[in-house]
Order: sequence, then structure tokens, then C-alpha cells
Amino acid sequence: MPTCTARSDSMASLLACVLALLLPAGAALAEVEASLDLRLVSSDGRANFVDGGLGKLRFDSADQGLQLGRARLAWRGGIGGDWHAGVDVSAWGFDDRHPVDVTEAWLEWRPVPDSAWRSNVRIGAFYPPVSLEHRAPGWSNPYTISSSALNTWVGEELRTIGLAYELEHLGIASGGRFDFGAHVAIFGWNDPTGVELALRGFSLNDRQTPLFGRIGTYAASGRQQRVIFSEVDGRAGVHFGAYAKTDGGAELRALRYDNRGDRAQFKASIDDYAWNTTFDSIGFRYDAPGGTVFISQWLRGTTYASPDLANCWDFRTWFAMLGKGFGKHRFAVRYDDFSVLQTTAHSPPPWSRDTGHALTIGWNFALHEHVELAAEWLRINGTNTRRSALGESPRAVEHSAQLSVKFFL
Repeated sequence: MPTCTARSDSMASLLACVLALLLPAGAALAEVEASLDLRLVSSDGRANFVDGGLGKLRFDSADQGLQLGRARLAWRGGIGGDWHAGVDVSAWGFDDRHPVDVTEAWLEWRPVPDSAWRSNVRIGAFYPPVSLEHRAPGWSNPYTISSSALNTWVGEELRTIGLAYELEHLGIASGGRFDFGAHVAIFGWNDPTGVELALRGFSLNDRQTPLFGRIGTYAASGRQQRVIFSEVDGRAGVHFGAYAKTDGGAELRALRYDNRGDRAQFKASIDDYAWNTTFDSIGFRYDAPGGTVFISQWLRGTTYASPDLANCWDFRTWFAMLGKGFGKHRFAVRYDDFSVLQTTAHSPPPWSRDTGHALTIGWNFALHEHVELAAEWLRINGTNTRRSALGESPRAVEHSAQLSVKFFL
């Protein structure tokens, strides 16, 4: 039976001890991560997506001053033999349907390799391997507070809720020049994927939709709170991809995604069809000597909703980011471009287009072993023709400035 002691003034330590006491003896290598991200915000953005508006920022003009960025508690570790598990719980705001909710939870079989080849099987709810930005704990971005439009959408609408298999060759650790690998996943409960792009368009923010949460959109009937993770048609989706990495720091990653949604199937409990969404993604990353990093990703796809062929949207986005570290400081600048266009043989309705571009400048400073400061300036120039239904001008130039203080264990 494991034992532990914890000072009463350390909530994170107390939680770590409670989790340790609940784990079996084989889980000695368990890790607990806890963090609290507080923000000072200044924004002139339109009403945001959380409330069903068509603004593209997480915090709009009504969200000034002190805000909760994220409170997070996660556990991961071995549970016996080659089996490992993890769970990630976060709070993004107290106006959510569930103020505290799960973003990822998984069980993994990962045998110790006896050669350069390594494989693993993962089951549960986790992110597909799309992003080249999110290399920090909790699927977070270590370069800027807000993620690219591409990876913001991944955090809002995508989760692999199913089974994935990955095979890798770790040649660099064996004295070679390359690592490479491939994966395939079968998943369900992601049939509404595409609804946000069609009804709201792209956004740039750091908020992840929790597994049991909802997110705001605007439809012809008005503002709605949409369920993102639900099974509608009983058909499994699939994604597969591959990556290659050199010993010089270059990495190339590609992924094909198809949720195989049967758009004729309707689920009354969530008031939505199964959206048939497919996309391709390609990304390149280069970690140069001296702390310089360059990342660029491209994504293009199509989403259909309902049997009516008029309910079809093509979407695409790309970004390029350059970052540089100087001791405890890290600076980054990113450019995003995005569009969502309704394609139909009928006359396009007035809410059929979302286009724009954005510029983000970020700074991070490791103030202390358990404290990090970050600042960000973000400008989005976008046109969403749905805004006319709200009595707003379709075009909006939105700005935000954020200062983050993050405490973590």
C-alpha cells in the first residue's frame, strides 16, 4: 500500500497523494500535472463563439480584465506490465455546461521495444496527430497563447474516440539519420464534425471543447449550443497518416481524415444530422540549432450536412510560424489564412462565406520553475456573411491583447 504526506496548503500535492493511494502497486511511475492559467485581457472582438456569436476571438469586447484561461489537472502512468493510462480534466469558464470536464482519457498498450521498431495501441478519447504546434502538456501551445486557425479547429471539433495503432522506426536513437512512422485509427462519436466551420467559420483561440461540453453556433433559428461529440449513424470513421523526421531537426507529417458520416441520419436528442467530413492535412516543422523553430501546416476538406446537396461547405486553412528562444525568453510570430465557402448548385444564401487572415505575435518567459509569463497580440481581419443576419457588418477587424500568468506543478 503506497503512503504519502502532503502539506495542507498545497492542493496539488494533496491531489497527487490521493491519486497515488488509489493506484495499484504497479503504477509507481504515475505523474500528476496541475496548472492554473490566469489572464488579463483587452479585446474589441465581436460577440464570441462561446455565446453563439460570430466573433473569431475567445474573449470579446465584453470580456475585459481578469479572466480564467484554464485550470487543469491530469494524471498519467503505468498500470501494470506494458499498459499505461491517462486522463486530462480542465475548466475553461464557469459559464460552461460542465464547469469541469474531460478533454482526453485513454488506455495504451506500449511494449518496451527490443529494436529500433516500436508500436503501440491506444483506446479511449485523444487527439489525432495533426498539430505540430501543440508540444506542451495538455495539448497546449508553447509558442503563443492562441493557436492557429487550423489547430484551433482541431481542438474545438476533433477527438479520436476509438482505437488507434502506431508503428514507428526510431532510427536516430540507433545511430541512423531518420525516424519514421505510420498510424491508423478507427473512431466514433464525432459525427457532428464540421458544424462549427459551416455555421461559424474559423476562429483563433486556445479553448478545447471538452468531451461532455457544448459550443455555440449561429443558425437561421438563432443562437444554439451544439453537441460536438456524439454518435449519430452507427458508422465508424477512419484516419490514417505518416511522419518522417531527420536528425537535423526537420519533420514532415501528413494525415487523411474521414468520419464517414451518413448525412441522411438525424439524431433528435442533439437536433443534428451526421455531418460527412473529410480533409487532408500536411505539416512541416524545423527545429534549428540555437532555439529557432519554423512550423507550417496546410489543411483542406469538405463537410456535408443533411441529404440536401446545398448543405456543402469547402474549407481550407494554412499558417506559417517562426519562433526563437533567447535563454528563458521565447518569441514567436504567426500568419494565418482561412476560408469556408458554401458550394451549391442553387443560388448561394447570404451566409455562405467565411474568409480572413490573422497575425499573431507572442512572448513567453520562464519566470520560475513553476511560473511562466506569456503575452500575445492578435489581429484578425475576417469577413463572415452570416453576420448580416445579426445586423452586423460582414467584415470585422478584431484585436486582442492578453497577458497570462501560469502556475504549474
